[in-house]
Amino acid sequence: MQDVEAGFSGPGLATLTDTVNTGGSLSLPLFESLLVTARVDNREQAQGLDTSASEINFAYQVSEHWDFSAGFREDSRTDNSPLIPLTQEEGDRSDAILQLGYDSHDTWSTYGFVQDTLRVEGTRRENSRFGVGGSFRVSERLHIDAEVSDGDLGTGGRVGSNYIFSDRTSVYLNYALENERTDNGLRTFERGREGNLVAGLKSRLSDSTSVFLEERYQHNRSMTGLTHATGITFTPSDHWSFGVNTDIGTLLDQQTGAETERVATGLQFSLGYGDLQYSSAVEYRNDVAQQSDLSDNERTTWLFRNNFKYQMNEGSRLLGKLNHSTSDSSLGRFFQGGFTEAVLGYAYRPVNNDRLNSLVKYTYFYNVPTTDQVTLQNIAAEFIQKSHVAAVDVSYDLTRRLTLGGKFAYRLGQVSLDRESEQFFDNNAQLYVLRADYRLFENWEVMLEARQLDMPDLDESRSGMLLTLSRYVGDHLKVGAGYNFTDFSDDLTDLNYDHQGFFLTITGSM
Repeated sequence: MQDVEAGFSGPGLATLTDTVNTGGSLSLPLFESLLVTARVDNREQAQGLDTSASEINFAYQVSEHWDFSAGFREDSRTDNSPLIPLTQEEGDRSDAILQLGYDSHDTWSTYGFVQDTLRVEGTRRENSRFGVGGSFRVSERLHIDAEVSDGDLGTGGRVGSNYIFSDRTSVYLNYALENERTDNGLRTFERGREGNLVAGLKSRLSDSTSVFLEERYQHNRSMTGLTHATGITFTPSDHWSFGVNTDIGTLLDQQTGAETERVATGLQFSLGYGDLQYSSAVEYRNDVAQQSDLSDNERTTWLFRNNFKYQMNEGSRLLGKLNHSTSDSSLGRFFQGGFTEAVLGYAYRPVNNDRLNSLVKYTYFYNVPTTDQVTLQNIAAEFIQKSHVAAVDVSYDLTRRLTLGGKFAYRLGQVSLDRESEQFFDNNAQLYVLRADYRLFENWEVMLEARQLDMPDLDESRSGMLLTLSRYVGDHLKVGAGYNFTDFSDDLTDLNYDHQGFFLTITGSM
């Protein structure tokens, strides 16, 4: 998961309001010639555009030279802005794609694909598309690949090259003109006509140190800009690693001509020794944006991230995280923002009775939205939130096939609509979950949940069901898909009611 505080940016990324990106991917070879991949991406932006997408793809090796792929994707777009542009696309869409490829196992390979929109709702446009692509190895060191496609959303293309300078260093140059790119492993395109040119160098200085240098140029209908990026990763042993990266760039607003100077840098550290695993990161960003009266608005953002796990004994583990961010503006306190998230948990699974699994967790969450999340009446479009959440989750294996479980969570919370003269009112809640998991066959499982959310301060209650079908992959991994019939999350710090619908899930155990 990636939390991006309002005002933070990176190469090709600018956030006016608090943004949370979550997602995951899975690659699973079921048989010798069949590969299944799945991917989930979710982006929630306070007072902005929320997007979610889930997809599954199948790749089958027909023969030594021929391969066939098929995929299905569902995605959704919801704009929560106070003023929604008339050009904004909202709603759900389902796409399917077929692809046929040929690999000569010599110097070249090629593929062709066709995509069709199966379902579209709201103001979404259809995304039918077809195209061809391939790659060619000019020499043992130089490799070139390209693609061209056309469809409902316009022409798209991609051309790239990679040159192996030595066994430690490679140089690359890539350009992509994209329409509605889905990035799903099969070649399709999504939202927004955008061009990206990336030129870079990667080098492994030693067995423990590697560096990269990149020049990134981006252009679209709203913004153009050039970013210089560099980074180094140092891994002196199997127990710890250290990394530094820096991004410097200038973006130009296509409509107003205003320039934004951006400088961002980050430090990452990880430690794994014995029973302790710890990771930490510090990110800094300075943004100087030109205003309509030629004055400058400077915003400085700090983000601190910390995670740890400690194995107390064979049956007990401590886990926790601490994330904190502040965003200061030269325009004054009214334009500032920040958040703090602290989590401490205890997991227990006795060795002499491994039928029992339990997790006790405490969460503190404090979020102050920046001014971009406030209406003209100084009313926060997203609540200023202070929450203490305690949760207990327990499951027990009654038989080899049947597991029963439940969860109880309590939120002691307060929210305020006014950011300058904060007036908090209580927003407490209780969450009740009853769960049953049943092993259908050797590797399949179905899970049914009954959920209820009580909010006494609002005199409101919501309830519903959640259904999931999963498949075990080995002894430590489970993947599945399901449908949430409720509109609320089992995370009580999430005050949005937009969680109804399909989802993919991945569960791992140590």
